[in-house]
Parts: sequence; structure tokens; C-alpha cells
Amino acid sequence: MGGIAFTRHRDAPAFNADDLADLSALCLHLSTRLAELRSKPIISELASSNATSSVKDRLTLREMQIAELVAQGLTNAQIGAALWITEHTVKQALKRMFRKLEISSRAELVARIAKFSNKLAAS
Repeated sequence: MGGIAFTRHRDAPAFNADDLADLSALCLHLSTRLAELRSKPIISELASSNATSSVKDRLTLREMQIAELVAQGLTNAQIGAALWITEHTVKQALKRMFRKLEISSRAELVARIAKFSNKLAAS
């Protein structure tokens, strides 16, 4: 476990909602990158074709929409509002997605989606 702290200069105004949203998105991206770096290269290479293709095969269209919004750094409430579903529905969908993809965090979800997107771009 580790932590990152962001501070402002004493003469600067307090962080506003936009600043906090930006910092939250930055933390998500850092977590995603760390998850990628910690994965074992050999296992990653062997599983990459299965892992990336299985994202499309395992997730429904709605789950892919949710995953894309997670990758943008949106909260469950924001995702629910964007897709006209409840926050609880988003939470339950994420639980199902985590089980299907055998992952345990939003950062791992974003990393998996990024690998899938990179594979599509390379095709």
C-alpha cells in the first residue's frame, strides 16, 4: 500500500470541485498504470489475447458503456445519471463485471479496457 498527497501553496485558494475531480481522475490513472506495471510480463503476454478478447466476449454492451465511463473517472452516481440508471444498478453491474473479468478494482477494469482498446487500434 502507498499513498500520494497533493497540497496547494498556502497563498492559493482552496481546491474547488473541479480541482478535486481532476485529482481523482489522476489518481485513477496512476492506479491503472501501477496495476499494469505489477502484472507479470510472461503471464501478461500469454494471457493478453485471451484477456483482451474476453473483455468484449464477457461484457454486455451496457457493461462496456459503464466500463468506459469508469475509465473517464466518473463516480457510480455520475455513471448512473449519464445512463439513466440508479447508482445501485451501477454498483451491482460493477460487481458482476469484476467477477466476469476476475479483477477486484476499478483500476484493473480500466487497465483491462485499455488493453482491449489498444488491441483494437492495432488491428
